[in-house]
Order: sequence, then C-alpha cells, then structure tokens
Amino acid sequence: MPVGFALLESLSLRARILVRAKYFDIPFMGWFLRSAGCISAGSGWRATIDTAVETLGAGRPVAVMLEGRIVPPEKRDESGLGKVRRGFLEIARAADAVVLPVAIVGSDAVWPANRRFPRLPWRGRPLVQIHVGEAIVIDDLTNREALEAVRSVVASHIDRMTEAPQTGDGFPSANI
Repeated sequence: MPVGFALLESLSLRARILVRAKYFDIPFMGWFLRSAGCISAGSGWRATIDTAVETLGAGRPVAVMLEGRIVPPEKRDESGLGKVRRGFLEIARAADAVVLPVAIVGSDAVWPANRRFPRLPWRGRPLVQIHVGEAIVIDDLTNREALEAVRSVVASHIDRMTEAPQTGDGFPSANI
C-alpha cells in the first residue's frame, strides 16, 4: 500500500486507491485509508463501482490492482502476475475511461504479502521499481481482449524490470 501512495504522489496524481473492505476495520489502518481517500472494495461491488465512476467523472484517477488483491509470490505465474480480474474493466467502461497500466517489482522485499507490517531493513535498502505504460483505450475491445491487452503490457514491464542487472544483495541495480 505505501508503495502505491508513493507512486501516485511522485506522479502528482491524487488517485483514490481501491482497497479491500476488511482493511478499513483494522484500527489505525482504517483511519489512514479513509484519510487518504481510499475506496472500500468488496462490501458492495455496485457501491464500489459507483464511487469509482464518480471519482473518475470528477477528473480524479482511481488505482485498481489488476488481480484485485495483493498476490503472494507463490501464487503468481511465470509472468509475475496472479489471476487477472475484470473489476477494473467494469469501472473503466462505466466511466468511459482509459486504462493506464502500472507494473511494480520489488515491493515484496519491503512488504511481503503474508506480513501485517512492512519489513524495514537496517542495511541494503531494497529497490522497488515502477513502470507506467501507455494508456490503453478499451472501447472497441471485448472484455477478454481488454484483459489480455492490459495483462500483456504489465507482464512485459515486469519481465523487463526483473531482467535488470542484480547487485550482490539480490536487488536490481538500476531502475528501468
């Protein structure tokens, strides 16, 4: 989650991030998510879509994870992705919006999917790489075509970033 906020702030995007509803019930985290303007996802999908569409209509971006959740490394395929879900398509179509694919590599070293809090190493700070692709217009694509188009772009960026030269501590030596 903090990686997502940092990315959006660095791009000067005041995006609202879709976050699973159960996280809003955790003390302090719920307060933080509400304060940051996150959208609760999963407690009523229609309400989630409506809020996201209203947000997009107001000219503010909405950030949605392609897989609909944080996927543990062991559940990802060879491309580095988990099962892609169509929620982002429903939102984009309802708002007549484009999809801006974003790939993130290295965030597992900072905040593993199975941990409640981030890992804060004393030395050897991990490198998190982020790549923002070109906008994809999905108007004339079927859901299957749109899912595959976005998935393939994100997978290619993940592949490119993971092929970067590695340093002695196992982290890529440079952003791509």
